Amino acid sequence: MTSYPSFSVLRSIAIVFKAIVLLAFTQGCTTNLKPVQDFANLSAESAQYTTLVDEYLDFPQRQKRYQPPDRHANLDAMAQDRANQQTALLLRQSLIETYMKSLGRLAADEVVDNTEELAQLSTTLESQTPTSPQEAEAFKKIAGIVTTVAVKRWRQDQLQNLIEQANAPIQQVLESLHRIVSDGFGGDLQTEEAAIQNYYMTIIMESQDPAGKAALAEWKDLRMSQVHKRSEAVQIYGTVLDRISEGHQRLFDQRQNLTKKEVLHQVKNSVKDLRALLQTFKKL
Repeated sequence: MTSYPSFSVLRSIAIVFKAIVLLAFTQGCTTNLKPVQDFANLSAESAQYTTLVDEYLDFPQRQKRYQPPDRHANLDAMAQDRANQQTALLLRQSLIETYMKSLGRLAADEVVDNTEELAQLSTTLESQTPTSPQEAEAFKKIAGIVTTVAVKRWRQDQLQNLIEQANAPIQQVLESLHRIVSDGFGGDLQTEEAAIQNYYMTIIMESQDPAGKAALAEWKDLRMSQVHKRSEAVQIYGTVLDRISEGHQRLFDQRQNLTKKEVLHQVKNSVKDLRALLQTFKKL
């Protein structure tokens, strides 16, 4: 006589089978947030361009070409002061890079492993004095958020939470960096342009040698073209920071709708603009 499994056994098998199917489905149905990944990755990449900081540090040395010897001591003091600022200037870029990498990993539903970056960030934060209490609070919050992401092994389901917590402090850091780029770096270039004009025009007017005048004019044009190139880089980088700020604000405003097609399309357009700006910046 053939025996059949009891109803309770069949029911148990059915439950287990459904659980297996459900588990397989949930593991394989991570939302495709590629535009968010691309935005985060490009934003992180932008922080790797430290050339502007190098040129800011080198400004006093370049000025020695155009200033009389009695002003060189002041320029040496300025150079030392700026050298002391280097770590603080790079800190803002490091915060942006570390946060954006975490954002990109979560968008890809990957575990964030940034132990080395966090250790370096912690050491730098302990040794630096922010420019304002608001910036100090922003530094602290960003560092705390990216630490939480790593320690608690957040994944894509915490992406909305990450964006919500990070928007205010990352906007503060971006604003601070933008101000430094525009006022500090941009201000140097205006000063340098005026110094070049004054230096070469004075020598050219005093010279009696036509060939010498022509050569000096060529040198002036070369130096001016270098300044204009750096000025263009400063303007583009400022625009890059604006696009990152706008893009992250969009993610924050639409944080509950990140899977919607129209929202992802908007993010994709932001990515296109940001990529074009970075490509232009690289060519300078």
